[in-house]
This record gives sequence, C-alpha cells and structure tokens, in this order.
Amino acid sequence: MIRCPWPRFDEPRLLAAQMALIDQSFGMAMLGCSMAALLLAMSIVLSGGSHAVGGWAAAMAVACGIGHYGRRLFPARTSEEQACGYATALTLLLTVLGGLWGLAGWLYLDLRFPPSAVCLLSLIAGMSSAALSIFSPCLPLAVGFLLPAILPVWGVFLVSDNPHYLPLQLGVPLYLLALLVFAYNYWRGARRSIQLRFENIELVAQLHRQTELAEEANRAKSVFLASASHDLRQPLHALGLFVVSLGRTTLSEKQRELLDHIEASSAAAREMLNTLLDFSKLEAGVIEARPRPFRLQPMLRKLENEFAPQADGKALIYRTRDTTGVANADPGLVELILRNLIANAIRYTSEGGLLVGCRLRGSELAIEVWDTGAGIPASQHREIFREFHQLGNPERDRRKGLGLGLAIVDGLTRTMGVRVELASVPARGSVFRLFLPQAGTEQAVAETVPAASGLPSLQGRRILVVDDDPAVRTAMTGLLAGWGSQCLAVESVQEAVDCLDGFTPELVIADYRLRGQQTGQQALEAIFTRLGQPLPAVILTGDTAPDRLRDARASGAFLLHKPVDTDVLLLTLARLLERRQGLRPGMLEGSSAHFWYLPAAKDENPA
Repeated sequence: MIRCPWPRFDEPRLLAAQMALIDQSFGMAMLGCSMAALLLAMSIVLSGGSHAVGGWAAAMAVACGIGHYGRRLFPARTSEEQACGYATALTLLLTVLGGLWGLAGWLYLDLRFPPSAVCLLSLIAGMSSAALSIFSPCLPLAVGFLLPAILPVWGVFLVSDNPHYLPLQLGVPLYLLALLVFAYNYWRGARRSIQLRFENIELVAQLHRQTELAEEANRAKSVFLASASHDLRQPLHALGLFVVSLGRTTLSEKQRELLDHIEASSAAAREMLNTLLDFSKLEAGVIEARPRPFRLQPMLRKLENEFAPQADGKALIYRTRDTTGVANADPGLVELILRNLIANAIRYTSEGGLLVGCRLRGSELAIEVWDTGAGIPASQHREIFREFHQLGNPERDRRKGLGLGLAIVDGLTRTMGVRVELASVPARGSVFRLFLPQAGTEQAVAETVPAASGLPSLQGRRILVVDDDPAVRTAMTGLLAGWGSQCLAVESVQEAVDCLDGFTPELVIADYRLRGQQTGQQALEAIFTRLGQPLPAVILTGDTAPDRLRDARASGAFLLHKPVDTDVLLLTLARLLERRQGLRPGMLEGSSAHFWYLPAAKDENPA
C-alpha cells in the first residue's frame, strides 16, 4: 500500500481525489495571484510608496509561474502514486506565496495612509478567501497559505500605538480563526463527498460483479439444460424410431399391449423434453411472433379433442364455450400458451373440472381457462411464473411436470406483447386470462387445410442420412426403408461426400452435432458443393443451447427436434420432396445463409 510521509495528508486514494479537485482551478489561482500582486504594486507606487514593491511583485510572479509550470514534474499528479509528492510541493509553494503576501503586509501596510492600507488589506483578504475556496479540499494546503499571509498583518496592528486600531487588533485573529474553521469544515465536507463517491463506485462494481455472477449462473444453467436435454434426446430419438418399426411387425396381443406402454412412456418423456426445448427457445431468442388474424373456435375445439381424454382419465369435466372471436396474434404461440395453461389446470385439479372460453373485454379478446383446483395464494401469483417453481410438489414428482409451463407462458406473452392475468381463490380454483388483440371477422384467414387422407409415400425416393450415432443410423435406415425409400446412412461429413460417387440423394437428413466438432450445417455445405446444387434438407437436433439453436436455425434447412415424431418426420420429408422443384440454381454462393429454406406450413414450426 502507498504511504505518504506527511502524516497530515489523507490516505493516498482520498488525497489523489483531493488533488484532482484542486488541480482543476490551480492555473487560474496562480494567474489571479500574479494579477493581484501587480495591482498592489501599482497602487503603492501611484500613492508615492517605495518602488521596491516592484521586486516583491516580480518575486510573486516568479513563484506563481513556478507553481503553474512546475506541475509538469508530476505528469500523473492526480494518481495515488504521485499525489503525495504533488501535495507536498504545493504545500511548500503556498507557504511561500502566503509568506510573500504576509511580507507585503508587514512592509507596505502604512497605517498613516488609509487608502493604501485599505487596498492592501482588501487584496490580502481576497486572496485568503480565494485560497479558502480553492485549496480547502486538502487542509494542509489551505493552512499553509492562510497562516503566513495573515499573521504578519496582525503583527502590524499589534505594534501600532494608535488606539483607533484596537478593533483590528482583535478582529484580524478572529478573521483568521474563522477562515481556519471554514477551511476545516470545507475539508470535511469534500472528504465525505469523495468517500461517498468511492462507496458508490464500489457499490456499482459490486453490482456488476453480482450481475456477472448471475449471468454466469444463468449460462451454466442453460448449458446444463442443453447438455442434459441433448444426451436424453439421442436415445429417446432412436427409441421412438425403433418403436415405430417394431409396430409394423406381427405382434401378439400381449406384445402389442407392452408396445403401447412403451409408446406412452416415450411420449411422456418427449413431452418433458419438449417443454425444456420451448424454454430454451425462449432464452435463445429464436422465437419470433408472426401475428395474423385467425378464428379462435377451431383452436379451442382442437385443444378440447386433445385434452378431454386426459381430463376424463381423472374423472374431470372438460368444457369449451363456443366463440366467434377472431384474434390478431401468432396462432402457434397462442396455442402453445393455451396448452400450458390447460395442462396445468388438469394437472392441479383433482375434482370438478375446467372450462375454456372467450369473452370480449373492450377492444381485446380474453381467452379464459377456469379450473376447480387447489387455487394459488396471492403471495405466489408472481412467483409461479418463475422457472422450476412449483406449488405443492416438494418431492419433485415428475408427473406434475417440470415447473416450466408458466415460465414459458410468461416468456411467450412478452414475445407477443400481450398479457396474462390470474385470479384465484385457495381451495376453490383459478382462472387465467390471456388477452389478445381483436381482429374483424372479415379479416379472418382460411383455417388450416385438412390433411389428405392416408399417409404420403416415399416409395423409391433416395435419402441420405448423416448421423454419428450408430443406433440412430440403424433405426433411421429401418424406418425409411419401411416407408419405401432408398436410404444410405453415413457417420461423418467425409463419408457423406465420398458416397456421392455412387449415390445421388434427393434429400438429406443430417444431425446437427457430429463428431470432430463438425455440424450438420457443414455436412450440407459439403454435400451441396460436391453436387453443384442445393437439395431439400432436414437438420435433426437434440441440442437446446441458445447459441446452437440460433446456428441451426441460420442454416436455412428445415429444423426438427429430437425425439422426432415419426408422423411429423414423414409429412415433412414428403412435403420437402414435393416442393423440390421450387429450388433455384446459384444458391450455393456465399455463406450457409443462402441455403434453400422451406417456409413453414401452418401446422409446422421450423424454429
């Protein structure tokens, strides 16, 4: 730690700040001191006094010049390293300047000529006041000037035998005492102000450190979720493919029952992972709202068809109140919000039921989800929208979800710029209201075109699979072969390029994360470059890390998440192959952002 040899100075950090305050006005102070000395010399000479005062004025000007330009000897004078030396030099300088003013008072204060005496006293008093205001942040500097400047003047009055100057004999020391008291108070105030500034800086720095720690913890949480999600999705993805292939074989009734249980367990695990994926998408910022007018009734009916069997399984009544409302919002995000609200209502309701309906509230539509569940205490109305926060589940029962549903709801409403309100009475139930902008009925667009009957065919279509997981390659090959396609599965980017000599694919399916720090995006670039043309492409990913989601999305290929629903995969592949003629030449130039991109259909979500 830096220590100053002069014990009267404050500790280096405070002293550096004090000298910075003084240094701002020091140049003007030296100029003012020189000008005052010149005025005094002119006054004395013009009043018939000794011309020797010119030498005194010259000495004052030289001392002020040394003070002003001598600061260059301390290039870092307001730093902690040089503040003590700079303060010591200024104290000595101000003592000399004060002594010169005191010498002028002793030599030229002629009490027989009141005009000259008044001029000299006024200049000394003015310089003392200026020193008080400029140098008081560092008390030794102010004291170093005031004492030698005023004490000689007091001596002049003390040696005078004129009784008329008795008040001044008493007033001068009182004036000096007042200046010293003011200098002390000024120093204390400046010192406290500087300390408060340092404390504020430290608080800001501490806040920054805490913010960085919180951000680091949040990043670690995201990385953990992404890693756990990816590692779980890989085997579940393969499991789902094997289950579908197994379902096409001849099974006994008992085997079919076991297969149904396996499918149910796989679907439950997929639902939990998809919840993590939705949450990761929100954190990654890859979800964008695309509002458009749409009718609410088909969506509410679709949700009833999906969730009513779950309600029936718990002996709950599920009702939907018909509506003619037309909302102007992103229908996919609205449906995801309602899925989470309805799933929560069913999960936390043990008797009674739930009602889903829509009301007109001013210029907005309020979609309401009522339940007769346990209710939510008022103190928890904000907390339940935090991630992983659950009521009544201290044992973390997986059947009650992950505690992310309402956090996803909160994130999606902020993404769309809408709001959700909650009203609840403990032991009686709750109602969540999603407020959406209303659109005119005439603005409603056509609803999703019903899918054609039967599943599409991939008979004879050539598909290249790039995946480093042997189980996934085996399962994918069996699944695609079962759909009638010619499938070739390879492990790496190099194998994918090498196989093109004997196999020309019509579509490519690539895992996003490959071995050797390679990605599916790089595999597609290499394949398209070798073929000289782009192909329909699907990237499969089990990754939920925000940066990886953004990178995968930027590839321009169609993005599906593991474990993929096989029906969705089949429909996606068929639609990509049907639209292959929409590809344009010359799209390989530049970066991967020039990949061919298939706009999502209304029932798809490429993000």
